[in-house]
Amino acid sequence: MPDIENEISTPEENAIPAEMPAMIEEPETAAPPIEETATDVKEESRARRFFRKVLRWTAGLLIVFGLGFTVAIFTLYQPTLQRVEQGKSELAQANEQIENLDGQITNMEGEIESLQALEDQNLELIAAQKGLSLHVSILNARLDVANALLSLSEEDDAQARIILDKTAETLDTIKDLLEPDQREVVTAMQQRLELVLAEMENDSYAAQSDLDVLATSLLQLEDALFGGP
Repeated sequence: MPDIENEISTPEENAIPAEMPAMIEEPETAAPPIEETATDVKEESRARRFFRKVLRWTAGLLIVFGLGFTVAIFTLYQPTLQRVEQGKSELAQANEQIENLDGQITNMEGEIESLQALEDQNLELIAAQKGLSLHVSILNARLDVANALLSLSEEDDAQARIILDKTAETLDTIKDLLEPDQREVVTAMQQRLELVLAEMENDSYAAQSDLDVLATSLLQLEDALFGGP
C-alpha cells in the first residue's frame, strides 16, 4: 500500500531537535496611530478661536481699564496732589510768618518792658518833682507869713499886704498839688488869710494873731507831708 509508506516516517524526522529554544518571543507590534477625524479638528479650531477671542477681549478690557486709571490719575489725583502741595507751601509760608510775628512780638515785649521801666521811673520822677514843688510852695508860704508878720510889727501894713497877696497865689498852688482829700486844710488856710487881710485895716493886733495861726497850720502841714522842716 503506497500510502502507508508515506505515512511512516523515519526516526530522524520524528526526533525533536536538540537545540530548540525554550521560549519563542513574539515580536512587539506598535500601536496603530490614532487618526484625527474631521470633527475633532473642527472642535479644536473652534475652541482655539474662542479662547483667542476671550484673550483679546480680556486684553482690551485691561487696556481700557489701564487708560481709565491713567486718566483718573491725571484728572482727579493729580489736581488733588497739586492742591496738597500748594497747601503745604501755604502752610510753610504761614508758619514762617508766624515765626516772624513771634519774633516781632518778643522784641515788642522787650521794648514794652524797657518803656515800662522808663515809665515807672518817669512816674517816680514826676511824683518826686510834685513833692518837691509842694514842699517849696509850703516853704514859700511860711516865708511870706513870716515876712508879713515882720512888716506888721513895723507897722508897714502896705508891705504886709503886698506879701500876703503873693501868699494867696502860693496857697492856690499848694491846693492844686495836694490830693483831693487833703485840700480841705488848705481851704481853711485861705479863709484865715482872707480874715487877716480884712483885719489889717482896723485891727493890726488881730491880724498878727491870725497870721500866727496860719503859720502854725503851714508848719503842721509840712510836718505831716515831709516829716518836719
